[in-house]
Amino acid sequence: MFTFALIAIMGLTFAFKPSDSSANNKKVQPNLYWYQISSSGTLQTQLNSTPQTKDDSMPGGSNPLTSCEDQTAADCIRGYETVQTIDDIAPAPADNDHRVRFSN
Repeated sequence: MFTFALIAIMGLTFAFKPSDSSANNKKVQPNLYWYQISSSGTLQTQLNSTPQTKDDSMPGGSNPLTSCEDQTAADCIRGYETVQTIDDIAPAPADNDHRVRFSN
């Protein structure tokens, strides 16, 4: 009888535990190496030696690498999960978290 009551109480505890759905839906940004991109589409200056997120790299972030505000269609800087070779053609960004666009 005691075991049944204990199991019932534990079940009710988990059944009425509030869920934090906002924490479950938040996408975690990857830490990336950021590069300037030339007008011809090649990788230029590497902007960081320690990978960091897009939010950290933008104005107001913990370590801003650009003054671009991510507002236009053209990429200002791009981020990659591995170190890239300068002057190579810049690979397409994997996701929106891998690019910061120019300001209007």
